[in-house]
Amino acid sequence: MATKTFAYLYATDSSGMILDSTVLDEATVTAADETLTLDENATITVPSIGIDESLPYAGRFGNDVFFDAGGAELWLLSDNNYLPGETIPLNPAPYVLCFLEGTMIATPVGEVAIETLKPGDLVFTADGASKPVHWLARQTVSTIFADPLGVMPVRIAAGALGEGLPTRDLYVSPDHALEIDGVLVHAGALVNGTTITRHTDMPTSFVYYHVELEDHSLIRAEGVAAETFVDNVTRRRFDNWQEAPEAPIAEMDRPRIKSARQLPASIRGRIAAQVSAVETAA
Repeated sequence: MATKTFAYLYATDSSGMILDSTVLDEATVTAADETLTLDENATITVPSIGIDESLPYAGRFGNDVFFDAGGAELWLLSDNNYLPGETIPLNPAPYVLCFLEGTMIATPVGEVAIETLKPGDLVFTADGASKPVHWLARQTVSTIFADPLGVMPVRIAAGALGEGLPTRDLYVSPDHALEIDGVLVHAGALVNGTTITRHTDMPTSFVYYHVELEDHSLIRAEGVAAETFVDNVTRRRFDNWQEAPEAPIAEMDRPRIKSARQLPASIRGRIAAQVSAVETAA
């Protein structure tokens, strides 16, 4: 299952012209997987006003998503504040519903979606300890002028790393490192074109999330040991940098693999051994 949360629900006519809007609390779209295609049903849930509807996907605009509400009316879910009379263009292309929003992080109270974490919440580290979140970094990415190899997420199919990991498809930025056999490996270095791919079918704007703890650690994302934020890049790259702690963080003492040519043969072989199993399961 894949979910995404939005701030506003709008009613529009068939052209995408805003008729009215309602501010939502904890409104979610839930679909069978990460990509919605035309006429595929998803469930829109708004507990605060009693909405729980299964509606067909009608299109998208950037990160906004349209559903056919019947008759000549569409529902538009968005984080943008639109005014009545504005027309939002409708694109029938597939919509990637779940990227990092919805990625499940292991915590003492069970797995939770990364975007719901807040400072003070406890998460499990890969060695089983629990540590508080210091900062949940948020970075909006535009694909219009960016290098796709630098910003588009890497999709790691469920089971691609062996031992049933990740437990679901995992989407991370190309430079985000996962711990494999004691080595920090950038996701971009793992791309093999089959079970680990560059996911280029993204909206023109999307959001990455990153968790900062008291130190550079490994947490569990979809079961995989993944690094937490380390300030070897400026925090000003993030939308909410002003909320960030000021104390510097030392990087953990582990080898780091940044490109495919550096990938040890043992890791390359481990991933290759999973290809047929993952493709059969798919």
